[in-house]
Amino acid sequence: MVFRKLEAAPEGAVEPERRGRVVGRFCRACGGFYPLYGARHLGKPALGRDHVASTCTHEGEPFEPGDDWWEAAVEILPAPPPAAEGSA
Repeated sequence: MVFRKLEAAPEGAVEPERRGRVVGRFCRACGGFYPLYGARHLGKPALGRDHVASTCTHEGEPFEPGDDWWEAAVEILPAPPPAAEGSA
């Protein structure tokens, strides 16, 4: 059995040089990561809280481009190696 960890973050929280491919959607209200194939916020995130007592205010809403309550979730690329000092 293989367990995988989603190495993703909201696009705005990652430096441009470390942004990888878009892997999902991040809800700014509940902090959950939702898969790309889902057209609506169903309250069952791929990563995040899944608790009925704390439902999100945007649950059931479609992920429409341009809405300010969600943003793309991107893969975090490894940091580039540090530049060697004194090399020219």
